[in-house]
Formats: sequence, C-alpha cells, structure tokens
Amino acid sequence: MNSYLTTPIVPSHQVEEDLTSYLLDKITPFRVPEHQAWEAEAERLRVRVLDEVIFKGVPDDWRNGDPKAEWTDVIETGHGYLIRKLRYEALPGLCIPALLYEPDTLDGKVPAVLNVNGHVGPPGKAIDYKQIRCINLAKRGVLALNPEWMKFGELQGAGYNHNNAGYLDLCGIAGVSVFYLAMLRGLDVLLAHQHTDEDRVAVTGLSGGGWQTILLSALDTRVRLAVPTAGYIGLDYRVRNRGDIGDIEQNPADLATIADYPMLTAMLAPRPALLLYNQDDDCCFQTHRAKPSVYDPIRPLYEALGLDDAFQFHNNVDPGTHNYDLDNRQQFYRFFNRHFLSDTDIQDDEIPSDNEVLSEEMLMVGQPDHNADFVSLAAVQAKNLPESSFPTGAPDEIEHWQGEARDRLREVLRYPSMAVSKHQTSPMEAQDGYLIQRHQLQMTGGWHIPIVAVSKNDKHEETHIIITDKGREGATTYIPSTVDGNTCVLTADLLLQGECRPDVFPAHQWAMMASAAGERFLGIQAAQLAALIHWLPEQRITLTGAGPVSGVVTLLAAALAEIPIERIYLYDSLVSLTQLFEQPDQYDQMPSLFCFGLLKYFDIKELIALVAPTSVIVD
Repeated sequence: MNSYLTTPIVPSHQVEEDLTSYLLDKITPFRVPEHQAWEAEAERLRVRVLDEVIFKGVPDDWRNGDPKAEWTDVIETGHGYLIRKLRYEALPGLCIPALLYEPDTLDGKVPAVLNVNGHVGPPGKAIDYKQIRCINLAKRGVLALNPEWMKFGELQGAGYNHNNAGYLDLCGIAGVSVFYLAMLRGLDVLLAHQHTDEDRVAVTGLSGGGWQTILLSALDTRVRLAVPTAGYIGLDYRVRNRGDIGDIEQNPADLATIADYPMLTAMLAPRPALLLYNQDDDCCFQTHRAKPSVYDPIRPLYEALGLDDAFQFHNNVDPGTHNYDLDNRQQFYRFFNRHFLSDTDIQDDEIPSDNEVLSEEMLMVGQPDHNADFVSLAAVQAKNLPESSFPTGAPDEIEHWQGEARDRLREVLRYPSMAVSKHQTSPMEAQDGYLIQRHQLQMTGGWHIPIVAVSKNDKHEETHIIITDKGREGATTYIPSTVDGNTCVLTADLLLQGECRPDVFPAHQWAMMASAAGERFLGIQAAQLAALIHWLPEQRITLTGAGPVSGVVTLLAAALAEIPIERIYLYDSLVSLTQLFEQPDQYDQMPSLFCFGLLKYFDIKELIALVAPTSVIVD
C-alpha cells in the first residue's frame, strides 16, 4: 500500500461533523400548530404523506386491495377466549399470518385492538409479553389481532430483512408501503369483524410496533386510540444517537420534508394517545430524549383543545429497559379502560395469564409457497424498468433526449448545486518516483474532500481523476499505468469513500436519514465529483470509476458537469442495476445506489448514453 495515498488529510471525525451539520440544517424544527384549524391541517398533511411518501409510485392494485382474509384453525383455550388463526393479504402475493384473540361470548359491538410487533427475534407473534397482552384484552371482552411482522416468526428469511425495502425504493416504489399495507390490512380485518365497534379501535406495540402504531394512527383516523411503546423519536435526535436511527422503514424517503415524528404525533389530536417510554432503554429512545422530542412539544396542542387527559406520557422505571412488561402493560390497560370501557366493570391490573402462553409451534398459521418478500416484489417490478430507453435515431433526436433525461436525472438525484469554496494545499514532495501534493477541498454544503495529486513533473496537459469504492488506496492499481509526463492523476475520497466514510454510524444509516430529510447521497457524491472537475484548470479530463458505486457516480458526474470529458474508464462496475437483485442485503454495503426511483428512469446503458459522445471503456 502506497503511503502517499493513505496519509490522512482531513481531521479525525470530520465526516461525522459534516454529516451532522448537513442533516440538522435540513430538518425543520417542530412548531405547535394553531389549534383552531388543526384537524383540517392534519388531514391535509395526511393526504400529502400518503401520496408523496407512503404510496409514492405504488401500483394501484397494492393500494386499493383488500385483505382477503383466510380463516383456518381455532384454538379453544378453555380460559374464556379462543384463538382464531388466519392469513390476510397485505398486497398481491404477500400474505401475513395472524391470530385473533376473541372472547368466548360476544354480544353486540366491542372494542378492538391491533397489536403490532417489533424486533422480537424468532418468536415473532408468539413472543410471551404480546400473548399476555392479547389474552388480557380478550378476557376484558375485547377483540385483539396479533399479526406477524416481516423478518420475524413465520416471515423469516433474507428477503424480509427490513433494509431490503431499499430495492423497491430503487424501482421508484416506496418500500415503506409494504410495512404500511401489512398493518393497514390488519386494521381492515378488525373493522370487518361483525362485533367490532368502529368507534373503539386502538393500536399498540413495542419498538418497531411502536413505530407502526404512530405511523398508522397518525395517517388513518379509523384508529381512535394509540399507545406506541418505545417506538420512535424526531429525526434531529436520531442524527445524534445511533440507537435511535432504526431501519429503513423508520426513515422513509422524504417523510421529514412533510411531517417528522413530532408532527405525526400532533396528527393524533384530538384522539387519545398514551406514549410509553423507558428510563434506561437498552435499545433506543430513552425517556430523557423521547419526552422533549415527541411529547413536550405536542402537549400544548392538546391543552389548547381542552383535552389534557387525552394525551399522556409514562416513564417506565421497572425494569426501565426496552420492554412491554407488566408496568407498561398495566399503563396501557388503564388508559384503554378510561377511554373505551369506562361504563363497564373494568380491571386496571393485569389478569394473571402466564400459564396460558402457548408455544410458537401451537400458534403456527402457515403461509403459501413462494410468499413474496421485499426483494422478490422489487424484482418483479424491475423487469419492466427503466420505463423508457434512449433513442437510436438522428443526432438531433438523441440530443433532445439527453437534455430531457438530464433534467429528469437532476430531479431523481435531488442534485445539489455545489462548488469548491475553500481549499488547503500541502507543499509538493517527491515519493516513490512521483511528485505528490495533497489538497483538502471544502465544498458548498460544508463537505470536506481529501485529494492526492500524483504526477511526474509539475507541467501537464491532462488530468485523470480516479475514484474507487475503496477510497484513495484503491487507486494504487491504476496509477502506474496512468501517470506519465503529460498526465497528472487526482484521486479523491467522495462521501462514503476512504476518509469520508463515517466511523460513528454505519454509512447506510446516514444515507437513510438523509433520504428521509429529502436528500440523496448519490446526488451528493455526483455533485462532489462534478465540483472537483470544475475546480481544475482548463485542460483535458479523463475519469476512472472503480467499483459498482464509483462507476455509477462517474457516469452521473460526467453527464451533469457540463464540461467535456475526454474518456471514461469503468472497472468492476455494474452492467445493470438489476445485478443488485442477485444478492439480497446490498443496501447496507452500497446505500447510495438505492436512490429512490433511479432504476425507474435509468439503467447503466441510459447513463452511458447520457455522456455521449464521450467514449466509455468498460473493463
């Protein structure tokens, strides 16, 4: 490894400081809304979030489907309730196994609760604390639906890993829609039950179940009471605390540009809501962060509406860890009883039921063969993408296509205007037969980019820029054959490469937060390379991109820089973005490639056509 390429240039943790400042600048602080017109404003926000985030690009047959519930076995418990097994369709091809806890005796209309799951591991819907809660509800005369969640229980498998929802995002279909539809159709099942009282429907869950609770309850007013448990926090707090970031569904593309989580919490008003958090949570969302983020700012709205008792917060200290154990469950029962069962003989304390918890095997529902997952759903959609290809006609037709395609590309990438605003340059030194000079560029937006210039002499007529997925050290392979008396090589670390790859949080977590804030890391990377091209003195420029991400970034920058490029070399690049589907879980390794809607409009061949007449050599 050549030391002249690996000697640090930017200060330690500079990239984390850049990322934190950048994201916090994009997050709009929550402001308490005017209560007089709040319900109308909340409805306007619901429509926007549903259309522009949750169901963005979603096929009509997904959004407008029905659960098609298939009821199977019944477990007679002998304890005053029975358990009905069922499967329902979240969307065409994806069935959700579920359990309905139903009182033995039902007379008239009764309350119903959707009990959504979190990250509970292999037990899935059979996790003991969730069974106990559903049993307690059934013993109180309440219908309790317990659906499985993707990745757990009966829905395990690589394709269900949550970050694989990024494959749908790549196709221009909101991956978060799958999560939303899974809980939405569960709510449909509950409301279709002949004994459900539609005015007494609640949702609750822990962790990822708490996230599901706030999302569904904020966006669907058929939910009349919500009790999210340790499930969410504002994006500004996530930026500073890795444990609070969550998976991709908690950071869906563009959500925070319309309604961050404090606003979603406000959208519960005027309906009753109890927020449960844990003092010493060993997972995420500790009380001292969550309360000032999603409770304190919303409390004045409920007070202005005269609904002080309808919005409550509980800080669990026993055990105080990440839990929906006895104390939190009893807080839920009391709140639920007060608002939904106040005119009946109620019991706030938990009804002992530990000896009624059943095994995973006994609660197995079964699912159809080839049940869809995130990757398979995306692969089906990708077969017909991109929506249109480049023309092969007359030069003026091609030029017209290029102009329109570049405009579309800027939209997809949320392409920022970027330029070098400051730079620091080290003295030139001789090493390993080369002249070496290091630069630190500061670009608009606050980004710091390290660069190493390698040449044979201080006079040259051509600059060859090399970027690699491994950062500057990855350029070692290409420099000896590239540097000559007439050519200077610049190798740079762009965002997520080399020194610009963050250490504090994994790169994909930064990428998903940026996407939620309306930004696209792929667009930032391309803009950084284009700004570097513009910073150079006027001379011939050649580009090399080595690796799947760098190959795409190189083509994007060449297409949008509006400066002639002599030629482009691509090494170890993708032939098609659909190659990503051949192996699940690529999002965590190369998150910027999963730019929302990129494949909907562009594959590699379209990007190569965009840089014409520049020649592209693929090796």
